[in-house]
Amino acid sequence: MYRTNKRKKLINIFKNYKYINFLIYIFPFILITGPALPDIILTCTAIVLIYKTYIEKNYEIFNQTWFKVGVLLWLWFIFVSFFAYNNYLSFIDSIIFIRFIIFILAVQYFLSNNKIRNNTIKIIFVFSIFITIDSGYQFFNYDSETGFKNDIFGIEPEGLYGRISGPFKDLVPGSVLTKFFFISLILYSSNLEKYKKITALIIFSTIISLIFFSGERVAFATLLLGILILFFLPKFRIFIILCSVFSSLFIFIVVNSHPIFNDYTIIQSTSQHEGLLIQKTFPCKNDANKTCSKKIRMQPRFIEVVKDFKNSAYGEIYNTALNMWKDNKFTGVGLNNFSFVCNNFKKYDKFHKHTDCATHPHNFYIQALAESGIIGFFIFTSLIVTLIISILKSNQETKLKFIFVISLVVVFWPIISTGSFLKNWHMALVSYLIGICLSNIRSWDKKI
Repeated sequence: MYRTNKRKKLINIFKNYKYINFLIYIFPFILITGPALPDIILTCTAIVLIYKTYIEKNYEIFNQTWFKVGVLLWLWFIFVSFFAYNNYLSFIDSIIFIRFIIFILAVQYFLSNNKIRNNTIKIIFVFSIFITIDSGYQFFNYDSETGFKNDIFGIEPEGLYGRISGPFKDLVPGSVLTKFFFISLILYSSNLEKYKKITALIIFSTIISLIFFSGERVAFATLLLGILILFFLPKFRIFIILCSVFSSLFIFIVVNSHPIFNDYTIIQSTSQHEGLLIQKTFPCKNDANKTCSKKIRMQPRFIEVVKDFKNSAYGEIYNTALNMWKDNKFTGVGLNNFSFVCNNFKKYDKFHKHTDCATHPHNFYIQALAESGIIGFFIFTSLIVTLIISILKSNQETKLKFIFVISLVVVFWPIISTGSFLKNWHMALVSYLIGICLSNIRSWDKKI
């Protein structure tokens, strides 16, 4: 009797989905805490979906092409783990990879209710404003000797000089804002009142500018790519043009006035990791009438990387990964094995003479190729294609289809550096975004 009542109580808890909706609402803010909490919530949300479909005996949501391809990719990851250089590393990451696929499904499912999805998008917009304000404060909280200082919460950026962190533990505010930029644009409408249009113009122009100021060049490049695609949607054309003009003007003013852009002399400039050596000058602390200086290494200039990509950090990482694949064409080196193989097999040293072994190949497609072989690469690419096709085939209005596809293109554009598709924080963000983009393709449960 006790066990029966306990089971009924547990079922009733799982039937109350308000707390799941709440977690989905605040998920962007949870990302600020680091990798652990988002991964826990991600996993719990996936479990709730599985349990819900089980007790209701309704498995229709699993009957989607993209999900089947995702499961196939997961099974292939497990299969190649038998042949990995380090079986333990590969099996661990391949087995738990399924949580990302199911979390995408869960976000898609719980946001199939229009009201819940619209509320989520509004919260994402508020979150983007919050990140912009906090990161903007940090950007202007600068001195030439130490670089960018703390944000509103006292968090100081760690790592590369000349990059901001905002409220995050890593240097990622630009990439986060880029991923949420186009989702937030859903709230914009040409029918808005004039003052709301002006407010939206100021906000989105500021976000664009902040992404540039973040120093994350890939984030800014993919943002420009998305804006270029969005230009072909008539409803947004004028707004995008105005945003581009205002943000360009703001960037021009700041670049010519902020000391980060003009308080140094270039000593050496190469394409290699931290290949830009500069000398900063600033008033001495003990005697403000004297000028002190210090040498600092920064990210290489973009033009240097383009001119000598082969010897750049990314060029060497990609070359190393591709040569690993050439030696293991069918199964790759195994999931999460890139760093292990790079550090333990000296024959790959010649491919990264100027760069230490990275933790992963820094490109989704090259990672899929190097760590899971040609078949894994094909399945991974097929997953991206089926996600986009699912959106395009939906009955949603053109505006939503366009924005959701652009959001995926920004994440999965093949010729950019990316995070790993195995790392929990990065994939928590990506999975959340994909789930939103797939939401409302159809409704499985009007009572959610």
